[in-house]
Amino acid sequence: MALLTNFENLEQKLSDAVDTPEWKQLQSMFNDAEVVYMIGNGGNMAVASHGAADATRLTDKKVFCLDSQSHLTSIANDHGYDNIFEKWLDSYADMDRQTLVIGFSGSGNSANVLGGLYWADDHGFDTTIISGVPSTRKTKSINEVCFHNDYFHAHEILSVMSFYELIHGTGNKCPTIAAENDRKYGAVGAKHV
Repeated sequence: MALLTNFENLEQKLSDAVDTPEWKQLQSMFNDAEVVYMIGNGGNMAVASHGAADATRLTDKKVFCLDSQSHLTSIANDHGYDNIFEKWLDSYADMDRQTLVIGFSGSGNSANVLGGLYWADDHGFDTTIISGVPSTRKTKSINEVCFHNDYFHAHEILSVMSFYELIHGTGNKCPTIAAENDRKYGAVGAKHV
């Protein structure tokens, strides 16, 4: 049975992106960063949150995402939705650490994601936007990895795949499901209590 959803040949798109100078720059920035902030909207916020959790768990980096609903809505109420990431970074960014800010935006033009990246760039942090189509609004100093997508869902899935590629690019590995089962529950047939 044929799939009903077009997933745009995701592995090939990621492979093509990893071969670009922009990806190599992102991997270098990620490898050098002590602290990483990930930002995005909607599905890309979920990607940023999941990426922050696993990158922190699987590397020696401190990786953060604005995934507190209370904090996010407080900033949006006080300063406007377009300013949420800029205001969050202004409050939380560690100015004394090697820092990278990664923005996820299917359109490449999300005002609040770009606002956070502009703020980070102005404060000397490394910056990259991972986009579905080329951004028409970013400044030249912000690195861009573009997947050239037709659909937002394909961009979001590629964004998830991209942070695992970054983790592996640091020399760290993601555990297999079998290895995690053995670690958590013991050998096959062992009773778990």
